Amino acid sequence: MILQESCGLDVYIDVGACVRRSVAITLFLITIAPLLAAAEFRAGAAQSVITPELNGHAVYLAGFGHNRIATGVHDDLYARCLALGIARQTLVVCSVDLIGLFYDDVLTIRRAFQQTTPAGSVLIVASTHTHAGPDTLGLYGPKPLESGIDRKYLDWVDLHIATTAADAVRAMQPARLDLARDDHPLLAMLQGVDRPPIVKDPFLYVMRLVARSTGQTIATVVNWSDHPEVLGRKNTEITADYPHWVRAYLEKQMGGTALFFSGSIGKVSPLGDQVALLDPETGKIAEDGSWRKAELFGSKIGRLAERALKSAEAVNVDSLSIRTDTVFVPMYNPNFRVAEAAGVFAGRKPFYTNGNPDPAAETRDLPELGRVKYATGHDIETEVDYVQLRSDGVPVAEIVTVPGEIYPELVNGGVARYAGADYPEAPIEPVLREQLKTKYQFIFGLGNDEIGYLIPKAEWDEKPSWLKNAAEPWYGEVNSVGPDAAVVVLRALVALISRQ
Repeated sequence: MILQESCGLDVYIDVGACVRRSVAITLFLITIAPLLAAAEFRAGAAQSVITPELNGHAVYLAGFGHNRIATGVHDDLYARCLALGIARQTLVVCSVDLIGLFYDDVLTIRRAFQQTTPAGSVLIVASTHTHAGPDTLGLYGPKPLESGIDRKYLDWVDLHIATTAADAVRAMQPARLDLARDDHPLLAMLQGVDRPPIVKDPFLYVMRLVARSTGQTIATVVNWSDHPEVLGRKNTEITADYPHWVRAYLEKQMGGTALFFSGSIGKVSPLGDQVALLDPETGKIAEDGSWRKAELFGSKIGRLAERALKSAEAVNVDSLSIRTDTVFVPMYNPNFRVAEAAGVFAGRKPFYTNGNPDPAAETRDLPELGRVKYATGHDIETEVDYVQLRSDGVPVAEIVTVPGEIYPELVNGGVARYAGADYPEAPIEPVLREQLKTKYQFIFGLGNDEIGYLIPKAEWDEKPSWLKNAAEPWYGEVNSVGPDAAVVVLRALVALISRQ
C-alpha cells in the first residue's frame, strides 16, 4: 500500500519584536509500508561529467570574490546520483560538484527527471560547494552586480543532472545496505573554526550499497563537514577540491560509485594553520593551499570512511518515509536584494510576499552602492526534507536536507551568548541532532538550494560592538539572507521530524 498525504501547514515564528506567519506550502508525507516480505530493497548509481568547456569564453570560478577566471582543469566535476527503491517508491539523491544551485534550478531538474521516471520518484540534489567550479549562483562575475552565470551551461547542467538521476533509477538492482559512523579525534583536527563559539561537527557518516547478486559495491556515500576550499583563492584550475580525493580513494579500494555530501559547513574551513597535514613523502607539513594538501586531506577522509565501514552495521531496509516542506524565509540582506534587482541571479532566486511571487523593485540610495534598484519582496522560497530508512517500521537511518551552510552549533548544540551580539536575548534555535531518532544521521548541506549561512540569531553580529568586543567584525553575516533564516529552517525541520 502506498499512502500519500497532502496538507497545508502554518508555522508561526518570533521575528524580532513581532510574530509573523511563515507560509508553508504543501507538506507531503509519503510513507511506503512493506507490501510483502518479497518487496526487495534496490539500489543503483550513475555519474556524469559536468565540467564546463573553457575554450572560447571565460568561466568565472565561484567562492572567492570576483573576476577569478578558470585557466585549466585539474580534475573533472561530476554529478553523482544514488537511487534507492522499495516496491513502487524511489528516492534519488544526487551530489554535484558545484558551489550551489538555487531552488528554481532544482525544480527545473525535477521536472526533467519526472518525464523519464515512474510516478512517485523523489529527487534530492545537493551541491558539494567546491570553491573551484563555475559560478552557478551569479555572485562571482567580473565585478559586483555583474553576474558570472553562463546561462547556456547552467541549463545544460540542470538537464545533465536530471539525466544522471534517471540513469541511477534504471541501474537499480537488489541490494543490501551497510551503515557506519565515526568520530575519530582526527576528524575534528581536520576542521578549522575561527569564529566563536568554537563548535565543530566532526561526525562522519557512511553508507555502502552492495549488490546482492555479486557482492560488489554499487555505491558508497560519505557525509562530512568542511568547506571544499583547500586550494584557496589563488587557484584558478577547476577542481572538485578534496572530495575528488575522497571519492578516488574509496572507488579504488571498494569499487562502485562514491558520493560525497557536505554537512554543516558554515564557518568550518580546512584553510590556515589550524589544519596541518604531515606529508609522509617529505616529512614536512603540506603547504597551505597546495594540491598536495588537498590530496592528503581527501585521502585521509577516504581512509577514515573505510575504517568506519570495517565495523558497519548491516540493516534490512523494508520501507521509506519521505517528508518535504516548502517554506518562505525572510530576506534581510540588502546586497542580495540589489543583486536580484540587477539580474545577478539570472531570475533563479525570485522574491515572494505572502506566498506569491513579488518582482517589485524600487530605486534606493545605499551606502557604498549608490543609487540602485532594490527588490522589495519579503521572502525567498526554499525547501527542507526529512527521510527515514526503516526496518520493520523502525527508523534505522535518516537523511535531512538543509538549504544552505548551517553553523555546527545549530546541529550539535553550543550556541553562545556574547557581549556585542545584535540580538542578545534571542531564543535559542532547536538543536538539529537532538530531534533525530537514529544512530545514523546524514545531514546534506546545500540540499536543494543555497541560501547562504544559517547563523544562530543570538550570535548575529552585523553592527558594532562586535562579538566578544573584537576589534573587527567576524565573517559570516554578509553571506546570510538574515538573522531569522536559521529559526525558519530548523522549525520547519522539527515539524517534519516530529510528525507520526
